[in-house]
Amino acid sequence: MAYMTQPDYVKYVCSCGQIKPITSLYFCRHCLQIRCGFCICHEVDSHYCANCLENMPSSEARLKKNRCSSCFECPSCFHTLSTRATLAQPRQTPEQGSGDSKVENKQAKKMYYLSCFNCRWTSRDVGIPDQPVASGGWPERVNPNATRVNQLLDYYKAIAQQEKQEKLDRERKKFAIRGKYITLTDKTGLTGAMARNIAGLPSSESTMSAIANFVPSVASAEVEELSEEFYTKELNLNQITSMAQRLAAPEWQPSSVARLYPVAKLLSVKRSQRCRACDHNLTKPEYNPGSIKFKIELLAFYHVPEVKIISCEPVRAGGVCQLLLKLSNPTAHEMQLRLLQPADLPQPGAEPDKAQPDTLHSLDTSLEKSLNLDKEEVWRETVQREACVAATCRMLTPDLALTLAQRDDAAEYDDDATHDANDIIMWRKSNKVALRLQVECAAGAAGAATAALALQYRYRNAVPAHEPRDHTLHATLLLHLGDICG
Repeated sequence: MAYMTQPDYVKYVCSCGQIKPITSLYFCRHCLQIRCGFCICHEVDSHYCANCLENMPSSEARLKKNRCSSCFECPSCFHTLSTRATLAQPRQTPEQGSGDSKVENKQAKKMYYLSCFNCRWTSRDVGIPDQPVASGGWPERVNPNATRVNQLLDYYKAIAQQEKQEKLDRERKKFAIRGKYITLTDKTGLTGAMARNIAGLPSSESTMSAIANFVPSVASAEVEELSEEFYTKELNLNQITSMAQRLAAPEWQPSSVARLYPVAKLLSVKRSQRCRACDHNLTKPEYNPGSIKFKIELLAFYHVPEVKIISCEPVRAGGVCQLLLKLSNPTAHEMQLRLLQPADLPQPGAEPDKAQPDTLHSLDTSLEKSLNLDKEEVWRETVQREACVAATCRMLTPDLALTLAQRDDAAEYDDDATHDANDIIMWRKSNKVALRLQVECAAGAAGAATAALALQYRYRNAVPAHEPRDHTLHATLLLHLGDICG
């Protein structure tokens, strides 16, 4: 008997056809569907530094180029640099009228420098002077190509503004019908220049001047020849930077170790995830960067029945083996569950629960009130694709209705389990039940042993708090049982 409790051995089929473990899936309580990373929109809520936990808005993070101003990474090994303190000795000045030296009556001043505890790199290695403050105040290097980069940015912004204005003019001429207004400026008489000034956008004159004054780069056929040192000087690999060290500073790309400067630490983001079908939030973290809690956390692990493989006999071609499964109810309500074959599930276009038309009407109403975001055509094609569940074994599902109790955190520490006098149910414990199932492998099969299983479970939706609704939902699973023995 081989124990297989890892999550990769049991995978769930998403509504878009992707096959993922339950720890990588989400559950939307508004459209009652399982969602994966391809079925959701990722939105950035806030930017913060993972080292000092400084929080900043998106506009400030954009100005700082998504880097922290007080935390740095080692340019050699990319570990976080630490600030070390040292005492600066007072200077000695010659006394007036004599050649003797006299120490000024001053206390030693505390100075700070950056040091790496991993590779022992310090800011003194490249000649960066010590600073009188521990954070901030470190000198910033100026990009030698900053002027040219700003010119390119202004030029491409002007091109984008010009194309947008030309597109708007074409649309205005296309719908130039009496009594019809394509924009608010046509109706109110507000000119385009006034609207741009109110919105803070550049005027058309500045846009045209930026395009006219732009000097394009000219390629040159003459290439500067290499000096004789490249052929005669002995190469020392310890003094040459690696490719990762050069790409960490793309503005300068230092070629020698003596030119490595501290790299500002990149900012991390807190993101919220939104369902692409109904535009409701699936996960939303707290704004505080030091908090690990979520305001909304609709993970499939908390709403969909969890299936684990306790043990499985070796799978042989043309034979039948025993499989021990453990099913858990993660919700706070009692759940009815049945095991089915994937072919017995209703079609995706069918209604999930015909017995409750009011629930479907309420869902349609909530969808109409949701945000009207544009859905990508690529995602629509992905949703219409059916899942490719290729199973080499067939699981013999019993015609048995199971009832799982609600989750009780206190019962997790109870070791008492109820043993039923049943060939299928081995034991029950709180919200868990262990089943003994049969897996049949076809004759001549070879390779990996996989079996498909479908779950039909009753889910109570508590989104409308005043009237909770019960829904009959389905989930398809793919179980990996090892390799088929000859």
